[in-house]
Formats: sequence, structure tokens, C-alpha cells
Amino acid sequence: GSTGGDVILLDGDLGAGKTCFSRGFIRGRTGRYDERVTSPTYLLSNSYDVDGGSTKLYHMDLYRLSGSENDLLPLNLENVFTTGISLIEWPSRLNKKPAERLEITLTIDSSTDAAPEIEDEDSKYRRMTLVPFGTRWAERLELLQSEGLLEDLL
Repeated sequence: GSTGGDVILLDGDLGAGKTCFSRGFIRGRTGRYDERVTSPTYLLSNSYDVDGGSTKLYHMDLYRLSGSENDLLPLNLENVFTTGISLIEWPSRLNKKPAERLEITLTIDSSTDAAPEIEDEDSKYRRMTLVPFGTRWAERLELLQSEGLLEDLL
């Protein structure tokens, strides 16, 4: 499971499912499957207690920020990245990314042969790309792959 210091950066198309992914991750990690998880677009950051309150899980949406130091300062990212579990939407707004991180990119598959019979945008196929940075994430992804758990995403 995820632990303090884990940083997951969520990038991708508008409407591709970054907040939906975060909602599932947060509900799974907190064990509160009816938890109301909303996009922190206007609040910038929502936090959730995990591990009996000993760890915070931060869900941030940086879409509205320019990426300037002044924009990011109130988020206390240095502390968040070292002590909490972080889900960061729109990480392109970060001036500096942590060395140990997992980058997830979600895209909407717009190819005509993906699902030609589907006209509803919410029902179109999504593509998820996982890129580990650092040994911590590389080892985790190798374990998931060796256990066949990534096949469930296909």
C-alpha cells in the first residue's frame, strides 16, 4: 500500500479521469467507500486521514495555478511530499517534481477504431500510462506486473 512520502502525479486530457482515479484511490486507501471525494479545483487541496490518522493523504488540483512560487507556497509541498501521500492533478504547474514519484497520464482514446459505436464522451476508452521515477516506484510496478495485477487495467 501507499505510505508517507509517496507522490503520484496525475496528468492528462481535461475530462480523462484524473479526479475519478483520485476518488477511487482515496476511497480504497481510507477504507471509506462512501466517502464524498470532490475535485479540489477551487480549494486547491483536500486531505484525508489514513492509517488511523497517523498519515495524511493529500489530493491537490493545480489547474488554476500559474506555477509561480507564490501560488505554490501555501500548499507546503515540501512537507506534503515528505510526510504525506500525495495525489497531484495538473503537475505541469509544479516548479520542481520530487525525484521519487509515479507519473500517471490519462488520455481519452480518440481513435476511430477504439469504440466507433460509442458517442458518449464519458464512455470512451481511456489510456493510462504509468512511469516510475526512483527505485521505490520501479520496484512497486515490477511487483504489480509480476503478480499480474497490471493486466486488470488492460
